[in-house]
Amino acid sequence: MTDAPADRPYPERTPPPAGGYPTSPVRRRNGMGTASLVLGVLALVLAVLIIFSALAIPLGLVAAILGGVGLSRAGRGEADNRAAAVTGLITGLLGLVIGVVWVASIGTFFTTHANDFGTFGRCVDRATTDTQRQACARDLTDRLKR
Repeated sequence: MTDAPADRPYPERTPPPAGGYPTSPVRRRNGMGTASLVLGVLALVLAVLIIFSALAIPLGLVAAILGGVGLSRAGRGEADNRAAAVTGLITGLLGLVIGVVWVASIGTFFTTHANDFGTFGRCVDRATTDTQRQACARDLTDRLKR
């Protein structure tokens, strides 16, 4: 039985230096790089799944920030997962850029064609037969092709 609490991990042990005096271990702080990698990959996947591209924007931004912090920690020697931080930073930025492009494109499309969708809705409301509804759909298709 030990007297260390169960919720606290044991400290890392390092062999004593050549002088014989023990030193306190340096804990690696790899959480930022790992979190950046996970969020960056998630942002990139969501950006490619066009319907979820708006979610990729905040995730990509957070991943890029965490990647930058993880990269600076790795540069100072406080973390040893530089590759994860760089990959998280890159995937986060890619997810952010792709998400912004998709959201802007979709927003522009709907803004440009708002009147066409309104006309289609009114046409369908007035239609009483399937033939009239199909004519409304053809009219919308023709308007969107212009």
